[in-house]
Amino acid sequence: MLLLPGFVLFAFLGYWLARSAAPEIPGEKKAALVQETAPKPRMIEEAPVKFRRAERPQISGDPGARAAGALEGQRAIVFKDATALEDFLRRAGDRIRVLGRLDALNALRIGFDDYDDIAEWLEDEEESFIFPVTAPAPPEGTVQSGAVALGNHLREWLGITGDNASWGTGVRIAVLDTGIAAHRAFSGTIQSIDLLQGGSPVIANGHGTAVASVIAGSDPLTPGVAPSASLTSIRIAGDDGMSDSYLLAQGIVEAVRNGAQLINISMGSQGDSAIVRQAVEYARQQGSLIIAAAGNNGIDQVSYPAANEGVIAVGAVDATGSHLDFSNSGQEVDVSAPGYGINAAWTGDQAASMSGTSFSAPIVTGAIAAVMTASGGGLSASQAWEKLSSLLNDSGPAGHDPELGAGMPDIGRVLQSGTRGIVDAAVASNRILPPSPSAPYGQVEVLVQNRGTETLINTAVEVSAGGSRVASNITSLAPNAVKTITIPIAKPPTGSSGVLSVDSRVSLTGGAADAKPSNDRREETYVAGDAN
Repeated sequence: MLLLPGFVLFAFLGYWLARSAAPEIPGEKKAALVQETAPKPRMIEEAPVKFRRAERPQISGDPGARAAGALEGQRAIVFKDATALEDFLRRAGDRIRVLGRLDALNALRIGFDDYDDIAEWLEDEEESFIFPVTAPAPPEGTVQSGAVALGNHLREWLGITGDNASWGTGVRIAVLDTGIAAHRAFSGTIQSIDLLQGGSPVIANGHGTAVASVIAGSDPLTPGVAPSASLTSIRIAGDDGMSDSYLLAQGIVEAVRNGAQLINISMGSQGDSAIVRQAVEYARQQGSLIIAAAGNNGIDQVSYPAANEGVIAVGAVDATGSHLDFSNSGQEVDVSAPGYGINAAWTGDQAASMSGTSFSAPIVTGAIAAVMTASGGGLSASQAWEKLSSLLNDSGPAGHDPELGAGMPDIGRVLQSGTRGIVDAAVASNRILPPSPSAPYGQVEVLVQNRGTETLINTAVEVSAGGSRVASNITSLAPNAVKTITIPIAKPPTGSSGVLSVDSRVSLTGGAADAKPSNDRREETYVAGDAN
């Protein structure tokens, strides 16, 4: 790799542990973004949220919070109404410390030295731990061998072929993060709300800036999906990337109050907080839609708030649509988008190549904003999401699965969904299934999807695996429908490395011209033990 002006450069090996989102490289001089510089940047991989307890004094009288990994000596209390909140304050008097108040949720943040000091004043209120919430730092994790970075090809990946400069016009999007720094990637004015008490006004952590540029960047090097969207930066985390569930809930409330139709949260927590659930419901009632990152721990547990009901949870894939190993899985995952090697803005008018579900979420946020405006406008956030999610590109196993959710967004398909005569057969995915009594060497599963607007008749499918070739035919496939074809692997992979090459392709009959030949074929190499 070359040292490139205009890029933040990081080397990575394995999963690093770092607390800063943009550590300075000794001896490296940071330079302004140079748009004419087109070489591929090196990667910044976003680390999994480790949920480690911060260095803080332990409160001897709060073992419950300590055991849960929550902040000790604090609680969020949610009351049924404003009268109950005021009654509690009168009862408790000066025996508690009020650290924050959210009247929109009838909630308080209170502090104490010993839990018993507040327990006697609680009645039927909903008590909530306050959990750490983190904007992941770079990087603590690798991706699987062969993963393909997205670079600055976001618009092409989403099927955008024309000018998208006006997309997002009139849509207000709140980014709850480390703040958005001024950057040439943003063409419009950014509204800023800082919820940190005593925090530095200088934004040194570039995480929020990078996330925002994926939504609304207008620079060719760091393209966004909806460049004309109006951004509201709600700063809930400082330079260390640390926040908590009360600040997160407060940020959601502020986003709604300031007219945000879409709220992007590229932060994560291990804790399911009652006050965050209340804030999510408050946003839903006001017509705001929340999109959040699934998390980067590579585990079968989606981070909060993405795991909360009413939140669109976004997992990560590479540029080929393959699930990335670090992306958390679970039934809560709704959709997936690229999360590897994405060009994004960085503080100091720089750019960087980012990886993590933090950058998958804003792709979906931007796509919803685009659909709200690109198809004639007039759609609400929920209507646009319903339209986008009805025409996802499937991958992996057919239908919804814990890794990819229901699929991946394709704005091009949405905008062309009312156009007749589009013929597009796609090899959506190849998978290796484990051995079974009927298939001792395993099986190859190929997923074919009709991504056009016309029913496909007699679509030929040819699969080559391990030196054998099998041909089959799909008699009829309706628009947006998928068909799974499974063939046994005839013999074990050859060679000591146990490598299996799979080549799947589809072809149309009757002289029809495929609208997108690039997705007619999928070639992949698997190593023994890669079975899904």
